[in-house]
Amino acid sequence: MDKQIREYIELLLKEAEKAGFIESEVYYDSDASMSISAREGKIIQYENSDTTALSFRGLFNGQMGYASTEDIQKDMIPFLLSQAKDNCGVLEVKESITVYEGDKEYPEFNGFSEDLEALTYDQMAEYALSLEKALLAFDSRIEAVDDCYTMYSSGEVYIANSKGMICESKDNSFDVYIGCRAKEGDDVQTYGKGWSYTHLSEFDIDSCVKDVGSRVIAKLGAAPIPSVKTSIVLDKKAAHSLLASFVGSFSAEAIQKGLSRLCGKQDEVIANDKITLIDEGMIDGSPLCLPFDAEGVSAKRTVLIDKGVFKSPLHNRKTALVDGVMTTGNASRGGAKGAIGISPSNLYIENGEYSLDDLFKKMDNGVYITALHGLHAGINSISGDFSLMSEGFVIKDGMIGDPVNQITIADNFFDVLMKVDALGNDVEYFSPEATHIQSPSLLIPDVSVAGE
Repeated sequence: MDKQIREYIELLLKEAEKAGFIESEVYYDSDASMSISAREGKIIQYENSDTTALSFRGLFNGQMGYASTEDIQKDMIPFLLSQAKDNCGVLEVKESITVYEGDKEYPEFNGFSEDLEALTYDQMAEYALSLEKALLAFDSRIEAVDDCYTMYSSGEVYIANSKGMICESKDNSFDVYIGCRAKEGDDVQTYGKGWSYTHLSEFDIDSCVKDVGSRVIAKLGAAPIPSVKTSIVLDKKAAHSLLASFVGSFSAEAIQKGLSRLCGKQDEVIANDKITLIDEGMIDGSPLCLPFDAEGVSAKRTVLIDKGVFKSPLHNRKTALVDGVMTTGNASRGGAKGAIGISPSNLYIENGEYSLDDLFKKMDNGVYITALHGLHAGINSISGDFSLMSEGFVIKDGMIGDPVNQITIADNFFDVLMKVDALGNDVEYFSPEATHIQSPSLLIPDVSVAGE
């Protein structure tokens, strides 16, 4: 962070005290990115962005007032203090939350790679053009690469308050995405995939191309199957998509507002005893970490479901105060200008014991679902009901068979948790494909599949 910005933040906190704020906090974040898109052997788009924002909140006359700016200069200070005071004046409900005094220790984490920082426009352009060229050469049936981009991004978060707490973290990544079209006769199929790298040495063009190319070719000839109620194996990425769609149900804020089916369910069985759901603030060796949350609370490990029993929702300090418990360290912000909410750090269903092939053998006959579509329109986040367009493959006698598409799977998320029959062992914490919400592949019996 720029030295001058640090000085502005220190001055803002001092001036807040003079202005009558009992306590105050400053939250600063910055995001920078450079992205390059290639098509038909040319660079078709170059984007470069750099944004910074600063948010102030302070306790005045029993109310917590808020103000924010993207114009970080010395003369912002009186503006922010005035705006925060005005904000306090219009609030009707008194806030019981205060700024956090900080923890004695925070876990060490270095998510910033110097070799990524050294990436140049020419390198990224070369990678994008090479990815497109290699994917087109992978198979003659691949007729176009519709999406191909490389992106470097970096971010920084800094929190300081009047109680002496200072938290800061910096990270960066190199992201790649390729999506293509394959055609055989009148059949056209598409597939795309992205990766996020924390070290340039992890990036391998041939590996990316093989992954996308082989998957799109495997989809050729896909067709719907007759409607049936059958067992399915939900691929880890499809399972992740489903879990991510219902993650809001595990927010203490949603539960307290009656917007979750988990209201009143703590310490009750809500899932099969094979299911353990954990949110891990820090996973040793994983790049998807932050040593503190948006309130400066040290990263924590929270078991949400322990062998089927609902043990805890995710909390920030405000919801924890309502329930009379400790925060789980899951306060979040949508940038410095965003309100404080709740989100997972690294949420995952613990691995099971089966390989993907073993799940197919255990199922014997059914459908392997590799992708879910319409996740925004096809779910009811409160009841848990979902009806989603899907694609994948028929499984016959424990082996992958013909590709299928234009089918819909329908069930209830909470019922799925109860009836999961087996779990894969394919959660990846350290792969470039890893995300902040993960699930192993799941074998689920008695799912309604609508097709022809």
